[in-house]
Amino acid sequence: MLRVLRMTACTAALLSPCFLLSQTQASQDTPSAPVVRPTSAKAKPADSGKAADKTPKLTDDQKLALALLETSEAASRGFEAPMRSFSLMNVAQSLTATDQARARSVLRDAFTASLEIHDDDDTKSRLQQEIFRTLLPLSQEDVEELLPQAEMSVRRPITNVIVGRYAEKKQFDKGLELVNQISALDEFPYASGGKLMEAMPPEMMAEKQGLFSQALSSFKAHPREPNRITLGDDSLAGLVVKFGTTMPPKMVLAAIDEVLSQDKKLVDDQLNITVGGDGGTASFASRYQYDLFAVLPVLRQLDESRAKQLLEENQSLQDQLQKYPQGLSSLDPPPPPTPPGAPKDANSNRRGLSTMVRRGGPPGAGPAPAGAAAQSNAAAQAYMEQEGVRRAKEIAQEGETDPTQAIAHAMTLPLTLSNTGRNSPRAGALEAIAKANVKKNPGASSQALSELRKTAGDLKLGLQAQYLSSAADIYLQMGDKDNAEKIVGAGFKIAEKLLDNDLNPDNPNQALKAWWPSADAYRRFVEVQTKISHPMALNVLKEIKDPEIRATESIMVARSLLGLPLKRFMVAEHRKDMNMMMMTDSN
Repeated sequence: MLRVLRMTACTAALLSPCFLLSQTQASQDTPSAPVVRPTSAKAKPADSGKAADKTPKLTDDQKLALALLETSEAASRGFEAPMRSFSLMNVAQSLTATDQARARSVLRDAFTASLEIHDDDDTKSRLQQEIFRTLLPLSQEDVEELLPQAEMSVRRPITNVIVGRYAEKKQFDKGLELVNQISALDEFPYASGGKLMEAMPPEMMAEKQGLFSQALSSFKAHPREPNRITLGDDSLAGLVVKFGTTMPPKMVLAAIDEVLSQDKKLVDDQLNITVGGDGGTASFASRYQYDLFAVLPVLRQLDESRAKQLLEENQSLQDQLQKYPQGLSSLDPPPPPTPPGAPKDANSNRRGLSTMVRRGGPPGAGPAPAGAAAQSNAAAQAYMEQEGVRRAKEIAQEGETDPTQAIAHAMTLPLTLSNTGRNSPRAGALEAIAKANVKKNPGASSQALSELRKTAGDLKLGLQAQYLSSAADIYLQMGDKDNAEKIVGAGFKIAEKLLDNDLNPDNPNQALKAWWPSADAYRRFVEVQTKISHPMALNVLKEIKDPEIRATESIMVARSLLGLPLKRFMVAEHRKDMNMMMMTDSN
């Protein structure tokens, strides 16, 4: 199953009427020191008059990949700023395993190109954040140098990652300095402050309390805005949930009161929030309900009478808290102890908390019956989607021990969960069953793939590309090249149809071309085709009619040859009648 940060589903942008937020902490590549620079092999002294060359020899595939990257880089430098920035970043990502110094230089060029984007702040921010994610393992020094030039929306998440590194190394002074830099310009970075507080030893309780107090003061100074939604770790309520029982009670109670007070002021901002995890799914009709659900377990310990009063005032939450008495912790319970002899990653399939936010009605709609009905319907739809994801995961796990029964259960899942058709529980479960049985039960894997192919035919073109490309790759793993080739051949026709739709002169896709649904479809099938036959993949590139997408897919061929599949990618459509953006992270 795919994960959104790790992700269970795709995250959509704030611009979209429906979007997902992951509360699962993203994994980080943590080097052995806060600053990592590329290293180069030193030549050994001459031995018997001959210099010892320890540089590893490149394979033919690697040589071809590097040649493709060189050509693609040259072409990319002639693009307009958005595609130039994306393509250079993609080239640099492909070079990280073979030439870190070169990758570092190209990433700096990609960032410079992003500064030339003046009419699309969202694309600019997303590109800058991805550039820094790639550059950070190569040179934290470069990232900290360039970060002040980045958009503020980029500085916060990247600072969070850097502070996490400092926290792991117990370099608290440097972490605090970054937190203070952000706080001086914008609202307190709650996730970063939380990481420092978690890592600080007991003797630094004064510093922990100082951070919590600083967070509360900043929250008071930055009233919540309707279009700015922060949930989970990167919120004051998140700090209350994590540290409420260890901070001074008076300070924590003040924080809870401030959070709920600001929530009440946004009563007309109709939101439906649905949270799902391994422990279950819960839906809320407002920020106030969500935050009260989150902080009430802490409030019960500090002021039981106040907790009882609030619960009586919000009877709609009583059933939720009876079912999930520990709030968010009940939805995302800690993993069971790892059995002796079990692998260290035995609990790696836990999905954490996945949060979906929907707007239930137009701004200013108020509590009118129609608005209430819209909220109720949106909440019910969100709940069904989260439950569908959870049920699909259960069936996928069943597929590891009883694939035949799991396939039968998968066929009972809905084809899609909403009219947006952004995911398919049935196809996702069948895909997971097929993957789990490639080696231990190929017959079951083939059966799941057969059902997956039938199911895909009823999906929208973008989802067809997603699941069919996966099926082709699984067939290759099973040694069934014929079926893989058949699917890939049909897949490129799907990509062509998607490209025609993206180029529709009456309603063209205005998103970054690299994020078009057609670019995503080409990427998926190019990757599999390269594994089958890279000469055939190169022939396919010639048939792509858009030069910028052709250059993007050329980089994909190079990545496939180098064994570097793209694991974080975006799909976006910006049209007259649509504004959709989804990110998938399969790390």
